Amino acid sequence: MSDTNQAQSLANAVHTALSADIAVQSVLGQNPRLYDHAPEDPIYPYLTYGPMRSEDIGGDNSPLTTHNMTLHLWSRYGGRAEIMALTNAVSGVLGSGNLQLTEGVLVSANVIFTDNFRAPDGRTLHGVIRFNATTQPI
Repeated sequence: MSDTNQAQSLANAVHTALSADIAVQSVLGQNPRLYDHAPEDPIYPYLTYGPMRSEDIGGDNSPLTTHNMTLHLWSRYGGRAEIMALTNAVSGVLGSGNLQLTEGVLVSANVIFTDNFRAPDGRTLHGVIRFNATTQPI
């Protein structure tokens, strides 16, 4: 199994888990606004998937792949409450380890960091979550 298959399986598992999570739905809507590329005039808040990097970290008899994924959160709520609720909801799903892969086995899942700051437009709050997962073939 290639690293690409495991990466695609992980990306699908993250999307499925976020879509089904009630805490995420409470902030992003019943059909959560999760985008690879946001529409021109999006409804806030929403999440966009950023870069994903996969790397073979296995040994001769122990194939392992690590995946680093970046998720971007966007809010136009007046304060930080909404972006913080979204950060907490998404981080909870990612760190739970309950991601169902169709290719490979999830060995570990960790939120590496979260960051929230005001975007250059002065009114949008931008959250960033860096997520790391390690997978191995079945």
